[in-house]
Amino acid sequence: MILELHPQNPEKRVLGQISKRLSEGGVYVFPTDTVYGLVADSQSHAGVEKLYKLKNISKNQPLSLLCADISTASNYMEQLSNEAFRLMKRITPGPYTFVVKANKHLPRVSFSNQKDKNIGIRIPDSKYLQTLLELHPNPLTSTSVFFKDEFVTDVHMIEKEYGDKVDGIIDGGILELELSTILDCTGDGISILREGKGMDRINSL
Repeated sequence: MILELHPQNPEKRVLGQISKRLSEGGVYVFPTDTVYGLVADSQSHAGVEKLYKLKNISKNQPLSLLCADISTASNYMEQLSNEAFRLMKRITPGPYTFVVKANKHLPRVSFSNQKDKNIGIRIPDSKYLQTLLELHPNPLTSTSVFFKDEFVTDVHMIEKEYGDKVDGIIDGGILELELSTILDCTGDGISILREGKGMDRINSL
């Protein structure tokens, strides 16, 4: 089911209903500041398990944690280097994935079977997700919408594939195919694992 929300002022009543369903183990598709993503409550074992099944991926494959802000993200990761913290403050919210060392507060289901206990943190610059994260009590676990070896940016194609498998699909129109820039912040410095959207902003700093 495709759901229409106001792009600048998403209806909080509807997002409140979505939040409740996420807490119960539901899964939705949301447009992000890069591509469409499947999202679940990070604290919901049922919801996160469903993400893995929908994508048909191994539990060794990491998922991302969507947070409203740095303060929220800091609850789930080990202390960052000063360099990484300063960069995160300067470029978030935005299309960046920060690979960090997770701490003991991150739910076990979000680690899956990873041995290194790292997690990708995102603070998305998307009005839909920002408003939802303000309402929802927990960060969201997310993975990009990808099938038949391609990222899918057309909401109607997503409905054909996932319409009867998820609780709802938020219509963000046809998105440009731009992936997030991935930054490894697990060590003393920062290394770029993937150059993607937003690299121009980093290069200008």
